[in-house]
Amino acid sequence: MAKTRITDYIVSDTHLADGGRRDDFKKNKKEFKSFLRFVQKQKARLTIAGDFLELWQTNPVAIAGTYSDILNELIAMRARIVIGNHDYYLTHFRKLKFLCDSYTIPGTRIIIKHGHQFDRFNDPERLMHLARLAALSGGVMEDIHPDLDDKAMDFLQRLRKNFNAAFRPAWAPGTQRKEYLARGGNFSEYLRGAQALLKKYDYCILGHTHQPGTAFGGRYVNSGSWTSKKPTYVEVDANAQCTLRYWPSRRRVRPTSP
Repeated sequence: MAKTRITDYIVSDTHLADGGRRDDFKKNKKEFKSFLRFVQKQKARLTIAGDFLELWQTNPVAIAGTYSDILNELIAMRARIVIGNHDYYLTHFRKLKFLCDSYTIPGTRIIIKHGHQFDRFNDPERLMHLARLAALSGGVMEDIHPDLDDKAMDFLQRLRKNFNAAFRPAWAPGTQRKEYLARGGNFSEYLRGAQALLKKYDYCILGHTHQPGTAFGGRYVNSGSWTSKKPTYVEVDANAQCTLRYWPSRRRVRPTSP
């Protein structure tokens, strides 16, 4: 049986920075370049679903100097960039054809967005500046120790679970409070947004949470990130079927449910 051709690859949340202590992508740079070569070999399209650049904590000139090789390769590949919250300033350059707020894969009913639009803490029309302050605070922590921001987030999530009867997060979405806290606010807050998209589309692919997973029978796919120890990507085949995989193993990510 002939293998179905892969037409599109989607990644998100690379957060290219300046190569310093705050740069969570640099550990995966070699693997990302290997992934780009793989995509080119497949003669497929590439879309980055938001937070391509870490513009909240890094000067864009420093990013260009650090990752000029990757930027040039993406230009050569004609990669499409969906704008996220950490590179929201790219909205000033929307006239560039490769930049967009959302993208529908040609010939399919698959929509790609970053996903921060459904996050009350990062909604660009309301709390973007507050979220940027939180990111800058995380950067200061990383200056002290590269993993301190992650440790602080782990601590806060454990604190939420232990004291979930005592407080409700100010940015809690309209999902069940107990479920939201149990998930650390990293997945369930997007389910309502995904449901709305799936009324019009067969699949929706979001990023933003850095938590790879699927919901609604695999119709909602979160593409994860390239700042973690296990980077992930989404592949779309010629039959418009989406699959979430780890790189470099290309092993399928175990399905999750809402």
